[in-house]
Amino acid sequence: MGMRRLLPFLAVLAAAHGYPGWFAKEHKELNPLDRVQPRKLEVLKPQFPWGTLSVSPDVLEEGGAYLTVSWRTLLPHKDPYWIGMYLEGEDPASIVPIKYMFTKSDAEKHFSEAGSASFWATNMRKGIVFNLFRGQPEAPTLVATSNTVKLRTPNEPTGGRLTHSAMPGSMTISWITGPGATNQTVQWGSVAGQYTQSADALATTYARSDMCGGVAKGQGWREPGALWTAEMDKLTPGVKVHYRYGSDADGWSLPFFFYAKPAYGAKAKFFVFGDLGTHSPDESEQEWDAAASRNTTDLMAAESFGKSLALHVGDISYAVGYASKWDDFHAQIAPIATRMPYMTAIGNHERDWPGSAIGVKDSGGECGVPYDFRFTMPGTERDMPWYSFDHGPVHFCVISTEHDLDDQYAFVLKDLATVNRTKTPWVVFAAHRPLYVSSTNSNPIDGDQTAATQLREVFEELLYIAEVDVVVTGHHHTYQRTCPVYKGACTTPRFNFSYAGPVHVVVGMAGFATTTNVEDPQPDIFEYVDAEHHGYARVSADPTSFTLEYVVNDDGAVHDVLALKKVADPPSPYAKRAERELLVCVVNDDCAVHDVLTLKKVADPPSPYAKRA
Repeated sequence: MGMRRLLPFLAVLAAAHGYPGWFAKEHKELNPLDRVQPRKLEVLKPQFPWGTLSVSPDVLEEGGAYLTVSWRTLLPHKDPYWIGMYLEGEDPASIVPIKYMFTKSDAEKHFSEAGSASFWATNMRKGIVFNLFRGQPEAPTLVATSNTVKLRTPNEPTGGRLTHSAMPGSMTISWITGPGATNQTVQWGSVAGQYTQSADALATTYARSDMCGGVAKGQGWREPGALWTAEMDKLTPGVKVHYRYGSDADGWSLPFFFYAKPAYGAKAKFFVFGDLGTHSPDESEQEWDAAASRNTTDLMAAESFGKSLALHVGDISYAVGYASKWDDFHAQIAPIATRMPYMTAIGNHERDWPGSAIGVKDSGGECGVPYDFRFTMPGTERDMPWYSFDHGPVHFCVISTEHDLDDQYAFVLKDLATVNRTKTPWVVFAAHRPLYVSSTNSNPIDGDQTAATQLREVFEELLYIAEVDVVVTGHHHTYQRTCPVYKGACTTPRFNFSYAGPVHVVVGMAGFATTTNVEDPQPDIFEYVDAEHHGYARVSADPTSFTLEYVVNDDGAVHDVLALKKVADPPSPYAKRAERELLVCVVNDDCAVHDVLTLKKVADPPSPYAKRA
């Protein structure tokens, strides 16, 4: 059964059974916010002084800060006390906290005369308050509410992130403000602090009604603010660009810099990773906390100088309907995303929901909306997040494994057929779910092997004919690397040419929980598999070499290396490019004749030999 026929069947099957997806089902216990039940909230009667709550400082500075929450007089009770962080004006009976923390008290009596805890806070466009609860999060009782922490700059521009533009010689910058911000611009120039050019920004946003359901439309919803986008144009390849964004009225971002896209013949250095997640740097109970993700982003930020691109292949923030997670994520990646274009592929935890191509509930009801608005890639349209771009000597073709693949096949065919291998000798195909993966998960709805089989049915022949060098994917939270592979087997160069086949690299180890269901023994095509560590890949590419290094967070050392070389093919009587010329012919209306073979039959002369022997 082909993917075009299988996907509708899977969507109906998943919706009928309410199946949340293998990954979500396996890791349900990792999400503390699912425990909180706002509708079961009770408010303690005020006749008893059960406890008081205060927070300092009472003003949140730009860039975020730690807030100290202090409590007094928590009377003994059989149930624990805990503190939840909310935005000003929110009703704890209708929305879950941003995060929460249990008080440190007597283990048996849950008693504490006084104590304090630190929460990391970022600007989410409203003041911050804390609520003190008694009882388990599944049945909370409100005890006390703190004073309000005001914002020093309510419309502070936050969450800056660069992306490649669809316009040649340009770079897109996006950021977030409160809804009251106006006249936002980006300013840039070639000298630090001297901004000789500027461009006005356009704002957009999305609403609760745009969500498809689940917690995204209910107790996880928070306003996203104004989402601004502007273009910096007429950039010289490889040149350092200094910039800032914001306005005189609402404040400016810190000064940043990046290097414009490298020229075609220049070396490019970049990061590749997937399935990152988010970690707010405190000891709170957080939505799907990915502590290792902070190590990954810290290490990449530390070595970001000289890098000119980050490619994140799906499962971005793991907000899955809890909107405040997006703000935490933007703050976490800002040291990287403000220095280089942060390019992405959509994953199941951004898109999947009943009624979509893969009808499981992995997005928490977001169904791709926050992703589309926050990470608009060059040339894409709403809910059509497949695109391509060049970066130095590398051409990238990025697809969505969470949409119908037939809708993307024509795009991939045309894109790969028209790659200029003189300008971009290396071609990378990027997606979220792998085409090859060492995994024992074969469930019929969205299992690793189920999806891999369908992806190979649609794309493998095309990738091989187009001589794609590397396929980069995520989803499985491991690092895996194959040999050059085609039709499930390691390959050698065809005829006497240098190309053997695509090398498949799974880079889903960036920060979220590791996936340990690898096969034992490993299939022969896998040359390296690591299901124990988190990390990222760094790549260095020039016109003749492509080197990918797997860096492990624990020690910052390189644990695996993929080294590819481009060599000139020797003269050959075979028409090596015939297959690619055929692809070009398919996608052009005025298909020209590239070669003619003419055969003729003529009568054989009389012969004394037994010709038909």
